[in-house]
Formats: sequence, structure tokens, C-alpha cells
Amino acid sequence: MTSLLGELKRRNVVRVAVAYAIVSWLILQLTDVLIPLLSLPDWVGRLIFLLLVIGFPLSLILAWAFELTPEGIKLDRDVVRSESVTHLAGRKLDFFIIAALSLVLIFVVIDQYVLEEPSFSPEAAESLRSIAVLPFANRSAEEENAAFFADGIHDELLTRLAKIADLKVISRTSVMEYRDTTKNMRQIGAELGVGSILEGGVQRVGNSVRINVQLIDARNDEHIWAETYDRELTAANIFAIQSEIATEIANTLKATLTPEDQLRLGSVPTDSMEALDAYFAGKQLVDQRTEVAIEAAIPRFEQAIAYDPNFALAHAGLAYAWLLMPEYSASIDRGLTKVNSEKAAARSLELNPDLPEGLTVMAWNHLIHHYDWVAAERLLRKALKVQANNSDALHWLSHVLSWQAYHDEAIKIAERAVESDPLSPLMRMNLSYILMDAQHYERSVKVRNEALELQPDYPELWRNMWLTFLRAGRYDDATNALAIWASGTGRNPQAATRLGRQLQQYPDTGTPVELQNELLDELEVGSENLGQIYAAAGDGETALAALRTALDEHAGSRSVLSMKINPLYDFIRDDPRFVEMQEEAGLLP
Repeated sequence: MTSLLGELKRRNVVRVAVAYAIVSWLILQLTDVLIPLLSLPDWVGRLIFLLLVIGFPLSLILAWAFELTPEGIKLDRDVVRSESVTHLAGRKLDFFIIAALSLVLIFVVIDQYVLEEPSFSPEAAESLRSIAVLPFANRSAEEENAAFFADGIHDELLTRLAKIADLKVISRTSVMEYRDTTKNMRQIGAELGVGSILEGGVQRVGNSVRINVQLIDARNDEHIWAETYDRELTAANIFAIQSEIATEIANTLKATLTPEDQLRLGSVPTDSMEALDAYFAGKQLVDQRTEVAIEAAIPRFEQAIAYDPNFALAHAGLAYAWLLMPEYSASIDRGLTKVNSEKAAARSLELNPDLPEGLTVMAWNHLIHHYDWVAAERLLRKALKVQANNSDALHWLSHVLSWQAYHDEAIKIAERAVESDPLSPLMRMNLSYILMDAQHYERSVKVRNEALELQPDYPELWRNMWLTFLRAGRYDDATNALAIWASGTGRNPQAATRLGRQLQQYPDTGTPVELQNELLDELEVGSENLGQIYAAAGDGETALAALRTALDEHAGSRSVLSMKINPLYDFIRDDPRFVEMQEEAGLLP
């Protein structure tokens, strides 16, 4: 054994092993930095590691079998021992090892004190704390079927970042516009009004997951921070990675992390990977906001709950899906949606009283099903304390305030929603609606046009503008908007035009117009807007009857919820029946 060790030293095998290990470490560290920086595929890192592993025994074999002599490389057995110069090669290897170790030391110093602690001026740091998280690339093999998984991790990370009070995080709808974008970071930053951008990718392979992320300064397209996380695929590890990323971003951008922030970042909503997969799928489906997608989302949420009955997010997702269904399905049983939504929302808050998703959906249930304005506003404000950019909470709070005639604050809240989700047509449509409630008709139309620039094919926006023009007394514009809405939703635009012309007769003649039921049925207007339509026609009795029906349905009719501030009702405002209905709807003391 002693002679073997001596021979290994004489032939410099030990020195070669040490030198090879040091150089390999440096190469792997450099690879970890360059792969996310250059957006190289993950297999590049694995290939380099494999080549280095294969090269290690080969280098030892070569060091044992060959010797570098003044005449060139020779087999060791062909070299006369007295003429061997291995000691000179050994000294050179010693110098090489010292130089390599110096590089390791330099790398560690740079990594710890330069790369990990970027220095920003206070102004720059404040700008960088506004952040957009671009959709994560799905780098999993096709057989992994992980598209929902990658989007789910992106969505959950975005949500966790949004719970850090010192960060301004752009909402999901806007950042999804940049999936597979060719725009550079400066363009994206300018369009979203942010100083930093996080991009990354997710690779799922069997029982392991790799998530790589990098933070970019959107002002100059320069790299700030990057990291790759390789973990066993468990729910706990997924949430741990997201918490580590969020914490690292907050620390890098010098954002304040309160004890409450840290507690939320460290939460683990479920330990079940199966429940998490089902929840991610349901969440991506419900966000599509179509009848088919929402119907498909409900069993996914139910599946997540079956895997983990204590998964509060899954209960909140189920409540949200049931709450949305009446907006997209004319045939759905509203009584069933009310019971199912309220039951799921209550369970989510029982499990987590501070869950923004649960608070928001319960708030809307309180409003539309029970006309409990106080509870709705309280829950929505509580949700926004936890997650300041929650689009649903901002959206619905603006309506709660607007319908109670708190127009100035309602407009500010709706503007906040647009600021946090600047590319969302829905948030701009909402602002347009809030401006209509405040009778700022010209600005309402202006915001409508901005929304149409984002999404020209947006028929629901034209229904909103039809009501705006009716309230403003612009009947020609109202008729045109109604026809566009009808055409865009598969209804009869000619019937919409006839209805518009009939409504115009009331202000022209001052005589109430008796609208044809067949015309309203053909347009499938429904109880949501019937009260406003009959009021616009000057038919007070029928308007009151329609409002009574909608009020008793407890289904969130905007004809009912807008009674206090809607000028179309001014001619019946003093009618005792109208006053009584406002009291029942909680709009009067």
C-alpha cells in the first residue's frame, strides 16, 4: 500500500486529481451563472457535468500511464527512472493548483460580496421594487404533461411576491401577454411601468423538479440575480422554493420584509402533490373565464379537496368558480351556485382567516346574495391589506363604494386596479363602469377606447358603453353600442337596433314606451339589466316590477345594486316602492 501511494505521488496522479477537481468546480459554478443568463437549455449543464465526471477517471489513468518529458509524452514504462522529470511537472502542477485555488477564492468573494449584494441608489431601488413576473417556460418533456404545473408555479410565486407590502407586483393578466415574447426587457418594463423583471423556467422530470429564475434590471436589460433550484418533487419543496425566491428578491431589491410577510412566505398550503397538481389545473382553467373552462375547473378543485380536505386555496378556488358560473351560463341554477359558493368560501376562511382569495369571494357573496355592504367592504379591505394588488378585491371594492355613492374613492380604487394590471381589458372596463356611475361620461368613453385598443374584440365592453350612453342621454350612440354588443355575443343586431330606436322615443316625446317582450326575449337581456331598460323607456311600473323580481333573486343584478346612484331611476326615485327596495338592498339607512 505504501509503495502504491508513493508511486501515485511520483507520477503526480494525486496532484492531477486535485487540480481536476478544482477546475471542475470552477467550470460548474460558471455554468450555473451562464445558463440562466444566456437562456441556455438545462441539458447544457447536465452535459457539462457528465463530461466532467467521465473525464475524471480518464485524467487519472493518463496521469498514471504517461509522463511529460522534454522529448514529448511517453508511456511511463518507457522512461528511464534516472531521467524522469516528474518532479518538475509536479512543481508546475503545484503552481497551477495554487493559481486555481486563488481563482476559487476570488470567485467566492465576488459571489458573496459583489453578485449577491448589488448596490442601488435609493431612487433606483424604489424603481426596481416594482416588478413583473413573466410567464415561466415549461421545459418539461411532453410526457410529463406539465403545462398547468409551470403556470401554477408562476401564478403562486406571483401571489407570494404580491404579499410583500414593500413590492409593487404587476398582476397576472398583464404579464401573461408576454408569453413567448420577442420584446426585450426595456420594452416590457416601459409598457408595464416596472423597474425589474423576473423570468424563469420549470422542468419536471419524474420525482424531481428544477426551477431556474433570473432577475433583470428593466431599465438597462442587465442581470441582477439568478439562481437554479433542484429539488425532489414534493409540495413542501415547491412552496419552499417559491418562498426562497421571493425572499431573495426582496433582499436583493432592499425591500422591507415584515414579520407578517415572512410568516406568509413560509406558509405551506398543502403537503399533497396530487392536491397541488389538481389545484394548479383548476386555477388555470377558471382564469380563462369561459363557461366551458369554469365547468371544467370545478371538478379539478373538488379533486384537490378530496386529496387534501384542509387545502384552503382549493376551497377558495371552488367558491370562486361557482360564484362566476351565473355570469357565463344562463341556464345554471342560481340557488345552487349561491349555496356551493358560500359553503366553499366559508370553509376556506375557516382554514385560513387571512386568505385573500377566500376573503374576496366571501365578500362578493355577502354583497350579491345578502346585500350586506358593511361585511363586503370589510372583507375586501382585509384582503387588500394582505395582497395589495389583488385584482378581484380592487375590482369589487370599487363597485361596493361606487354603488353607495362614494365615487371619488371608488375611482381611485379602480385606477389602482388598472395600475396593478395595466394590460387587462377587464380592469379598464371596470374603470369605465365606475366613471359611468360617477357620471363622468366623457372620461368613461375615453377609458373604453383604451380597453378596445388592448382587446378590439370585447363585446361585454359594448354592453357597458350602451348603459353609459343611455345614462348620458346619447341615444344614437347607445343604439350603436347595443348593436355591436348583440353582434359580438351571437345575438340579433337588428333586434338591438329596434330596441335602441324604441328607447329613443321616450326622451323625444316624453311619453313612456311599452317595450315588446318578444324583442327583449330575442336579445336574451335577462333580469340583470331589465330594470334599467324599462326605466330608460320611462315605464315606471314595469321597471319597479323588474327591480322587485331581480331584488328577490339575490343574484347580484346591477339594475338593483345601482339603484342609489343611477340617474335612469330619477323619475321614480320618490316612489315608496322604490324607496322600500333601496332599503331592502341596504342602500338606505
